[in-house]
Amino acid sequence: MKATRNLFLILLPLAACTGPSLAVTAPELEGHVEWLADDAQEGRMTGSPGAYRSAEYLKDRLLLAGLQPGGTDGSWFQEFEVQMPPAAGNSKLTVNGKSVKGVSTVAASPNEEAAGVLVSAAYGVVNPAEDLDDFAALDVSGKVVLVRRYTEYGLEASEELKSLGNLRKKIRNASAAGAVGIILGTHPDDIARGGEEMTSFKAVQGAMPIPVITVNSETFVSLEAQCGKDAEVLLAPEVVQETRIARNVIAAAPGTTDEWVVVGAHYDHLGFGGEGSLAPGSHEIHNGADDNASGTAMTLELAETWGVKLMDENAGQRGMLFCFWSGEEMGLLGSAHWVDQPTLDLRNVVGNLNLDMVGRLEAGTITVGSAGTAAAFAPALDYSQAIMDSGNVAMRWNVMAGEMAGGGGSDHMSFHKMDIPAIFFFSGIHSDYHKPSDTADKVTYAGMANLAVGLIAFLEHLETAPRSDFAYLKPAASKDAGKGRRGMADGIWFGSMPDYGAMVERGMLINGTSAGSPAEKAGLLAGDIIVKVGPSDIGDIYDFMDSLADFKNGQTITVVVLRDGKPTDLSLTFFPRPSGE
Repeated sequence: MKATRNLFLILLPLAACTGPSLAVTAPELEGHVEWLADDAQEGRMTGSPGAYRSAEYLKDRLLLAGLQPGGTDGSWFQEFEVQMPPAAGNSKLTVNGKSVKGVSTVAASPNEEAAGVLVSAAYGVVNPAEDLDDFAALDVSGKVVLVRRYTEYGLEASEELKSLGNLRKKIRNASAAGAVGIILGTHPDDIARGGEEMTSFKAVQGAMPIPVITVNSETFVSLEAQCGKDAEVLLAPEVVQETRIARNVIAAAPGTTDEWVVVGAHYDHLGFGGEGSLAPGSHEIHNGADDNASGTAMTLELAETWGVKLMDENAGQRGMLFCFWSGEEMGLLGSAHWVDQPTLDLRNVVGNLNLDMVGRLEAGTITVGSAGTAAAFAPALDYSQAIMDSGNVAMRWNVMAGEMAGGGGSDHMSFHKMDIPAIFFFSGIHSDYHKPSDTADKVTYAGMANLAVGLIAFLEHLETAPRSDFAYLKPAASKDAGKGRRGMADGIWFGSMPDYGAMVERGMLINGTSAGSPAEKAGLLAGDIIVKVGPSDIGDIYDFMDSLADFKNGQTITVVVLRDGKPTDLSLTFFPRPSGE
């Protein structure tokens, strides 16, 4: 007798078995999450041994479930190169040929040597009202500048005065004045007022134009005493920039037509913390049980469900492509790579379902974002809710009307970039997010099993929805534009969507703009590289973020972008989000 999955069987509480089961059960989900979020996987950092083990784990179960390989050249994987976060290397500093101790650098420093006479620029600011810098008043051309961190106005000063201590600005000002290198340090007087002993490696991100060395307070005082004495210094900062190979894991359940729905979840996490961790200074394993072992486990169980259909020769009208993305925590890298280099014809992809953090379901509800990006989603949500209600399944959709919950924070955005409808399921931020405390024992597995009932019905409805119902509907602007799982909505609203994985020589590459935003109205387009915002040159995303602090709503500025390699001037006027924030 053939095993078929119909509405009756969906609602039956079947016992777990050794092969692919006809219903998604809490123990199956728990088994996947516990394996993925075990200390043995060391937080599944992209390109790490733990991530490779996780990719093999997924592949083995997809093979067992009867799915077909959907990766590159008939494999289960799609590999791509990623650049890992920079790390401090063995930086060196010599003064008159003698090596100096207590030396490091910042992440943004180029790996270049610089030599010259040492001169002091004190704090680097002499007129806070006009934000003039000492570098312009000094003859620093061809020299190495010693700069005191913070400002002379103290750590208790106003935010406006504190901004004069912006390290990125100090470095760029020194470079603009002709300095060949810069040494940053904290004077003991500033330490007494609460300053840091040593400038941290992460204090300056992105890319700076001249070599940067940081020193401890003892070394800083020693160097300060040698300024004005024609001391010859040699800077040799070292920033280690490792590249690794990441793997998307992809499995196919073909339908009877050439159309596909992509079901995706990212399986990577933060490893031992570092950049992205919300536990400052922690070097503990960040297991990422909810983020996103939960979404990975759910996607794996959905894949097994469609594997049963394949084995029963019960294929749907549309195929299902199950994708386990790598590199999401580093900027949606895996999904962005796939839409740029898809393993099937992207014209045949009608939509995407993204599962990111679906494990905290104590309330019996889950947030649904981007539901308005295709007409097909609303009836599928209604149908699946009715199925859950008729079976007394304790789960309800909390549909965010007209909003893209999650903003640019998860892999559905890679599909929006290509004008492909994408819907996002998300159980919410919690106090364990991006911390070592996001562990498997805190996941609500019974709730996940209930969610699976609705997701299966939802996908089955999409299998037969009219193709015309998948026409992409760009969401209207919302009060939460720019917010979400990773987004921040504080300050001025610009509305560009950065390509976090892009490596460009200068500027900030964007994937597109938020609906109704100043950037959209100014005419910025996907593929533009922003190189100037008002008077500020933009070398990277950090320069861009810094530049926004200088503007107010109602102000009109010129934004310069490189479009097809040619500079293009655009007029942008800032205005509040629809909520008035």
